[in-house]
Amino acid sequence: MSAYRQENQRSLDRTLLIICAVALGITVIYPTGRLVLEALRGWQWEVVLEGSGRQAIINTLGMCVASVITSGLVGTAMAFFVTRFRFPGRAPLAALAYLPFALPPLVGTLSFYYLIGTDGLFPRIVHQIAGNDSFSLEGPVSILLIHTYSFSVYFYAMVSAALESMDSSQVEAARTLGATRTRAFFKVTIPALKPALLGASLLAFMTSGASFSAPLFFGDDFPYLSVQIVNERSQFNQGGALTLSVVLGLVSLLGVLLFRSRTAPGQSGTKGTPRPITSTSGKILTGVIAWTCIFILLIPQINIVWLSFVDHREWFTELVPTMFTVDNYVTLFTEDSAFRPIRNSFWMSLVAAALCLIVGLPAAYLIGRDRRGARWVNVLVMIPWALPGTVVAMNLIAAFNDPWLPLYNTMFILPLAYFIRFIPLLTRMATAAVTQFDGTLIEAAQTLGADRRYCFMHIILPLMAPSLVAATALVFASSLGEFVATILLYTPSNLPIAIQINQEWRGSGIGSAFAYSVLLMLLVTATFLLSRKFGTRTI
Repeated sequence: MSAYRQENQRSLDRTLLIICAVALGITVIYPTGRLVLEALRGWQWEVVLEGSGRQAIINTLGMCVASVITSGLVGTAMAFFVTRFRFPGRAPLAALAYLPFALPPLVGTLSFYYLIGTDGLFPRIVHQIAGNDSFSLEGPVSILLIHTYSFSVYFYAMVSAALESMDSSQVEAARTLGATRTRAFFKVTIPALKPALLGASLLAFMTSGASFSAPLFFGDDFPYLSVQIVNERSQFNQGGALTLSVVLGLVSLLGVLLFRSRTAPGQSGTKGTPRPITSTSGKILTGVIAWTCIFILLIPQINIVWLSFVDHREWFTELVPTMFTVDNYVTLFTEDSAFRPIRNSFWMSLVAAALCLIVGLPAAYLIGRDRRGARWVNVLVMIPWALPGTVVAMNLIAAFNDPWLPLYNTMFILPLAYFIRFIPLLTRMATAAVTQFDGTLIEAAQTLGADRRYCFMHIILPLMAPSLVAATALVFASSLGEFVATILLYTPSNLPIAIQINQEWRGSGIGSAFAYSVLLMLLVTATFLLSRKFGTRTI
């Protein structure tokens, strides 16, 4: 490479590094540092060591561990079941196993509330059959059930991918040398799956610690850190909210220390083929198990859609609703005040996705090409990934509630929060695209006389577009359903769908809450499918 090209390359790297450093410094480092300093300055030990704050810390840690165990058992078992065997219903089960990804946390929790909560279908059935009108699933049992449903998909996705790429000849060799199935499983299969299991455990632990919707709906007598922070904030105890925010951040970092994998994933080998179930009894049994799993996966979605057509003004004492209406949907699209939350969520999610693309693409280039400063950029980008949404919101409140930078209580604070929360997602996916990109294509084009603009428009962009579209779509979908940070940052002028659902449910518009939930679920699902379509293309 000539000295002129080397100087241009260094100039480009410096420019991209400055963009990333300034953007991430203002939005990530400054707010995080400001929160820590203010929390230490007004630290409240009584919030940590006494009362509901202390109990919230214990409950959160216990729920994180329990969620890892239960979701790990369910997700891993399903991954083995789908990957290792061929049975009736295998194809639809493999596809529908990803449904929890497309279900926003608030919508999923609302669905479970009307399935197992005080007014839910299951307690109504128990009351009708057994006459027990006090039966309901509340507290830690309900929260753990929802977490298991939501987080087992992490284990299913990661363990399935690891099983499909695992060299089956290693297991066959162990069996040939006399090892039993059990010994081969624990000595060969489990070590090969260790990176996937630890990665999924980390995601489940951190997501459980950041969980907000399930503890909010079901945790009246079960204090939880994320909800306790909001409670302290609503009681105007800023010092207590900041103190618990630091504690919750430390809980997430504890997950990183516990489940960080130091083992590189194994290389792909001879892939094993699913073993067909040949016996009639085996086919019947596995078919029943598969369709039972499919039914369980579909229950929350079916429940939301079904209840969105119910006239809730007429549903009081019946076991199941008998009066149905489409007015819940008509109101959404005919009244401007009802449609405004949809419009607000759309433009804020679009702005957040655009910001993530503007900052994430340069960051991905520096990280993927291992340019100067790449390590620090990677650290800056991944800090929000380790922070729960409640902590991100408290960071922004601490940093931008000043006269010199008064972004708090404005319509711009939510798109900024979404950008901070999901910049790691886009950067990781874009980095994968950059890493696989063959730089010699650019050098060859420049040797033949092409300028940088031509190379970008006709070589770089077409090859990276699938991954960028998929990543941007995922950021957009995630922003649409965001609720954890939103509840601390929204204003009446930028009321989003998630807050509207919560307000309608707590008020008198239960039917409207379900109609909003169906719309949000459809938007997230469509965007998720779009990301899958483009993300599976090779680069």
